[in-house]
Amino acid sequence: MKKIILLGITLVAGLVSCTKDYTDWAAPQSNAANDPVQKLEMMVQPTVNSILFANDNGENIQLFTTNLTAEQASEYLLAVSGTDGNTVVDMVADADGKVSVEELEDAVTLIYGKSPIERTLNITVSANVKVTTADGVINVNRVASPFALKATPDAPFIDSGYYLTGDFAGWNKDGALPFTHLGNGSVYDDPEFQIMFTVTQANQYWKIISATNYNNEFWAEGETGVVGTVIDGDTSFEGNLTTTSPQAGKIEQPGMYLMTINMMDYTYTIKSVAPQYFMVGAVPGWNAEGAAKALLYPKSGTVMSYTTKYTGAWDLKLWNKNDLGNWDACYGCAVDGDNSPSGALINANAQAISAPSAEYYTFTIDLAAMTYSWTKLDNQSPTEYNAMGVIGDFNGWGGDLAMTQVTPHNWYAVGTVTDGGLKFRANNGWDINWGASLSVSDSQFYGQGVQGGDNIWVPAGTYAFFMNDITGEFAIVKQ
Repeated sequence: MKKIILLGITLVAGLVSCTKDYTDWAAPQSNAANDPVQKLEMMVQPTVNSILFANDNGENIQLFTTNLTAEQASEYLLAVSGTDGNTVVDMVADADGKVSVEELEDAVTLIYGKSPIERTLNITVSANVKVTTADGVINVNRVASPFALKATPDAPFIDSGYYLTGDFAGWNKDGALPFTHLGNGSVYDDPEFQIMFTVTQANQYWKIISATNYNNEFWAEGETGVVGTVIDGDTSFEGNLTTTSPQAGKIEQPGMYLMTINMMDYTYTIKSVAPQYFMVGAVPGWNAEGAAKALLYPKSGTVMSYTTKYTGAWDLKLWNKNDLGNWDACYGCAVDGDNSPSGALINANAQAISAPSAEYYTFTIDLAAMTYSWTKLDNQSPTEYNAMGVIGDFNGWGGDLAMTQVTPHNWYAVGTVTDGGLKFRANNGWDINWGASLSVSDSQFYGQGVQGGDNIWVPAGTYAFFMNDITGEFAIVKQ
């Protein structure tokens, strides 16, 4: 008050003594009236040094207190960052400095990932503060010095890898089948693993072995040990996994299966897979219609191939028969356009695989190992045929069912046949024909024809016919 009174006396004296130009000196009085703004300082005192999210921390947790009242600041804005400061997450705290525990953990995982490792957060608190001055109530922004908080995300143990064991794999290390990790990041950020496997007998039991056990004591139990189902003999195609008294799941029917495990959630899904895979890409076309005519020729339940002339640039992805047309279910490689001679086959965020060059290759996949490879043909000028057809008992061995060349040297047709034998032949003549000692069935629908070979026996029905005139490989698929 003394300062304001003295200033007023000075101003009066100045005005009285002034006889020439008038200068308005009232402005400084406003600054004086707003002295509370200049004097306002927000001080933050942390109330917790570290937080372990595996503990029960309640719904909200108090991180700090300030020297302000709830009337001055009803909420606070938090800028949460890691030690490198590259990622900043904005949060809101209430007047007591409390934040949502869930939102805080989300911030930690967004900045650092989900690995249960202690991390350091740098937290800067700011607020729009109400200040009462002689001019009235105004809002001013204040930012406090940052403080550090140690935080550890809540996550289960996830090993670097897993193996499938069971009746079909010998229940031992030598027979254990490795899962493929889906994704390129940490197992905590990409916690899914996947395996394709074949069961040849009914009622086959299974369990999962961690990499820790695989490299040490195979059957050790505990948090880092054997993983199994909750109920022994569980035949469900999806369910929960546990390391506490792990039991064995069961596959009831022979066949090929795709198992996916999510080790963040400790869940599994099993999908029955038809051993039919189709190529979509630069050669047959980037669409389901073209892919449906480009079946990879099986060599076994898990190995299949396709021989043609490739472009050498983003040549292909693959679809399983059950997922034909579903781009989210494609198989491919991790890096778009990868033209390596071999690589890992993935089923999550799959990218297009390229041939090493624009030449004739055999592209081969192994679904058990989840790998692919390219083999360049020695003969880069294979014999060309004007026509290809299917002939047999169904048409009296005359008047071929005409096939269409859908990719270089790969032919396709759909037709209805009666019980009996048939062959493939080129140019509507018998000089070049392919046959094999095979009785077609749902499980044995493929083979490799040889020149002048035996008749292929096919039950009555409608079939899609696939044939490669370089390798002699064929498939006859019931429609």
